[in-house]
Amino acid sequence: MSNNINVLGIELSNSRLSLGVGNLGGTLDYVERMPASPNLDQDEFERLFSASAVALREWVDARGIDLRQAAMSIPGYGREAGNPIFPWDMARLEGFLGKVLPGLPLALTNSVVAQAAFNRYAMPSTYAVEGDHLFLFVGHGVAGVIVNEAEPIDAFSPFEMGHMVIERDGLVCRCGHRGCVEAYTSLRAVSTIIGVPGNEILARGDRFLDALEVDNVAREMLRERQFLLGLALGNALNLHPVPAVVISGWPSLTPESDRSAIFDGLNQSLLGGYDEGRLSLSFIAPSIGNDPKAALSYAAYCFVSGGGLEAASDARAMEETA
Repeated sequence: MSNNINVLGIELSNSRLSLGVGNLGGTLDYVERMPASPNLDQDEFERLFSASAVALREWVDARGIDLRQAAMSIPGYGREAGNPIFPWDMARLEGFLGKVLPGLPLALTNSVVAQAAFNRYAMPSTYAVEGDHLFLFVGHGVAGVIVNEAEPIDAFSPFEMGHMVIERDGLVCRCGHRGCVEAYTSLRAVSTIIGVPGNEILARGDRFLDALEVDNVAREMLRERQFLLGLALGNALNLHPVPAVVISGWPSLTPESDRSAIFDGLNQSLLGGYDEGRLSLSFIAPSIGNDPKAALSYAAYCFVSGGGLEAASDARAMEETA
């Protein structure tokens, strides 16, 4: 991939709004991260982004950089019935971003689609699964996407598994319901169990469990939360069976013996029980705190799939001919 073509990634994740500029190879040369409420409203987003866009434009102009593509990832985006996580007016959002980023092609996508694209195509050495499968991301939210290898990334089918209710009158979820999977298995839930604030988890990234003394009580709670995750996953697979599942999230950092709780949950919910002969389950690094790399990766995908590289090659050929 060319290191001379720059794209912009915008992410709403980890209770913050992140902007980043990098090349098609995934290098992040500019990044700004601002605290943002999980219930950020559209007016506040526009205020935050407008202020950040000024600094972004100054940085880009000072270096003579020509941005070629932008992409924004949004939790819950793409639901036909609307987005209960960020219930914004999407036409207004596109219009606003078009004014702030004039002339820059923009793509919007669901956060888990961007994560799947980033892990599948930008991290191929750790993502060994091929063929159709389910990618499940367990971060500040819990979402999945059916990866169809015969279809382009933007045709992936995301779903918010985190808002599957598994306990009546259970813990309060950010969506307003009680007993959602997310309320028990997200990073916010884990931070409470291990006594590490969410911002410290983000600062530690994928090593946030290293050298952490997790006592037996907390460890058993984490096992129980992984069991609930497996229970929800089995129910999801009953609706849409696939031969393989890839989990990216904090469970990947726990001992293999503790992750067995996910298999126990699968065994109790999946039709016919868990059978490794018909379902492959693997774990990859959780990509904690690296936003907006997923959105940046998706922007690169949009640029390339839209014929950007071919156009750039044609332009160079014309210059050489002249």
